[in-house]
Amino acid sequence: MSAAAQIRPHWQGPAALRGWLLVLAWLALILLFSSESFSEASTGSQLRPFLRWLFPDWSASEIRLLHYAIRKVAHVGVYGVLALLSFRAIRLSLEASVLRVAGLALALVLVAAATDETRQSFSRTRTGSLSDVAYDLVGGVAALAIVVGRRRARGGIRNRPPGF
Repeated sequence: MSAAAQIRPHWQGPAALRGWLLVLAWLALILLFSSESFSEASTGSQLRPFLRWLFPDWSASEIRLLHYAIRKVAHVGVYGVLALLSFRAIRLSLEASVLRVAGLALALVLVAAATDETRQSFSRTRTGSLSDVAYDLVGGVAALAIVVGRRRARGGIRNRPPGF
């Protein structure tokens, strides 16, 4: 059976539409987070005083490192959520294996991350970064690995239950 024959549209009416609307809403949130308002300098001016209060004995370089780590963990988390929302929307839209759906969801994460970092490279306060795309992919892979692993553990890797 060819690859094209293995993927068939399987719209489930309003559920699939709601799934894609959630993906679009999350992508809009990602665009907001990647704006100049959320640059390192902007978040630093808000977060570093709180971190200094929370950890008064830490040096300025330790606070900067923690701020950097928080920003990178945010990349992983935000794109992990995008992967989950994409997985669900694709699952509601196509009749395909779980692994194929996960691959398509990860491809969407990669396109979104690369597009976002390219957009940031044209900003005066942000910089596009290949390492940030890698963090984004780590988030997507981790989230999808959990979903696929849970399905495999339940023995439902080939079954297509509604929703997730």
